[in-house]
Amino acid sequence: MNNISIEELEEKIEAGEEVIDCYFDSKTTRIGKRRQMTSRRKQDLETTNLDIPSPMLTELDKMATELNISRQAVIKMMLRRSLDEHYLAKKQMTSEI
Repeated sequence: MNNISIEELEEKIEAGEEVIDCYFDSKTTRIGKRRQMTSRRKQDLETTNLDIPSPMLTELDKMATELNISRQAVIKMMLRRSLDEHYLAKKQMTSEI
């Protein structure tokens, strides 16, 4: 597997290059429900302030370093994962009824 920054990966995807086989291991990559890709243009983004305890920031920074991405990218990734898990749990609850 090759290491690549998220910015480089996004550029390759936008250029239409196939990145799945080059940068993702199908044995370890989580496969979930496909979601529509959102634009990263400024008008689609909203800025928010978030108070985070220092020990948690230290953990986030450590994870960002390990993944070679920004702290902001780690936070977005964790939020996306949490939302996906919430929707999955909600769907499972409604299917059990």
